[in-house]
Amino acid sequence: MRRLLLIMCCLSLTFSAFGQTKEELQRQRTLLQDQIDLANTILAKTQSTRQASINELQTLNQKISAREQLISTMGRQIRAIDRGITAKEQEIVALTARVDSLKADYAELIRLAQRQQRPTDQILFILSAKSFSQAAKRLQYFKDMTGFRAQQVAQIAEAQDILAKEKEALIQQKAEKLAIQQAQQGEKLALQADANEQQSTVKELQSKESEIKNDIQKKQREVQQLEQQIKRIIAEEMRKAKERAERNKLEEEAKELGLITGKDFSGRTSNKALKALIDKTRKEKGMDVRDDGPAYAMTPEARALANNFASNKGALPWPVERGLITGKFGKHEHPVVKGVIVDNPHIEISTDDGAIVRAVFEGEVSSVVPIPGANIMVLIRHGNYFTVYSNLINVKVKSGDIISLKEPIGQAFTDEDGKTMVQFGLWKDADIQDPQPWLAK
Repeated sequence: MRRLLLIMCCLSLTFSAFGQTKEELQRQRTLLQDQIDLANTILAKTQSTRQASINELQTLNQKISAREQLISTMGRQIRAIDRGITAKEQEIVALTARVDSLKADYAELIRLAQRQQRPTDQILFILSAKSFSQAAKRLQYFKDMTGFRAQQVAQIAEAQDILAKEKEALIQQKAEKLAIQQAQQGEKLALQADANEQQSTVKELQSKESEIKNDIQKKQREVQQLEQQIKRIIAEEMRKAKERAERNKLEEEAKELGLITGKDFSGRTSNKALKALIDKTRKEKGMDVRDDGPAYAMTPEARALANNFASNKGALPWPVERGLITGKFGKHEHPVVKGVIVDNPHIEISTDDGAIVRAVFEGEVSSVVPIPGANIMVLIRHGNYFTVYSNLINVKVKSGDIISLKEPIGQAFTDEDGKTMVQFGLWKDADIQDPQPWLAK
């Protein structure tokens, strides 16, 4: 019985580990399939113009990338199932041997029972005992033998039941493997079709190279204007934050010296006047008068928010429910015009028509401003981190609003070619960051 329980425990652990792997791979497969579906939706809209576009090519590139990852994920699923099938076959061999062993043991018990006395002989055997104690032991012996045979029958039935279930599970795993292999083959054929479409789109776009170059120059000017505007806003936010931190530190120092708010100074007392008052009080108390102002530091609340934001790197929700990154961050070669380098201070996320844009973290709205070529831009402060959302319409927030996680802030703009896109950027102080590594995978 203990051996059978040990086998069952091993099976349970094997299934648990395999199940976790299977669940994670299925989640990845579902996400990748959703990206492909979204790409197909976007392509159906942009291709309705009957003219190839950069966005169409970028979406195709992302679709191909997602399909390649999907095929790879299916390969990992197949390999995981193969490992499960191998383990299952080994378990079936072990269980079959266990059933055979139990049956052999039971057959030996039957042969032993047949060699022993008939029921009447058993009674005579018990009655011929020399003492009551010996008779009781003989009676218990026959009871134990009967109980043990019944236990053996139950163990055989239990082992056979487990064996039958394992064989059925093996059949299901093999069927699942076959289904994934067939689906993978279909994805490979679709990938080849995507690659052919990609080549055709690139060829068509290359015939419009001069037009594309002009568009690139125009877009880069708009991007530079957006970046400069963001820098000015962030610089102003940092100046205000510095003033708040300096003021907080001065007021804390004044209180430590025994100065009373509302009596010795108030909110209307300038920093300069408060500093002079502190110096005077320190001198009266025989303390050194410092001639340096308080160093810049974030308020405790802002620092806590910034630390919380930083700890969520790689886990921030996307600014839209569904999206494809069709414009990369930083400097990279243009996908069509060779030798032209594009420099983006953000990523471009293509999404569904009418998609709601949401905050990726709690914070305070710093600015809501119109940007040429980017519709409306919303800047949200998270301590000394800033997130930027541009190409928005129907904006629902204003400067000074306190924003919660995933709170709607506006709607992604759809252009005349059917392209719906939001630009998402991330800054730490005045330094641009690549937003993609911050978003959840």
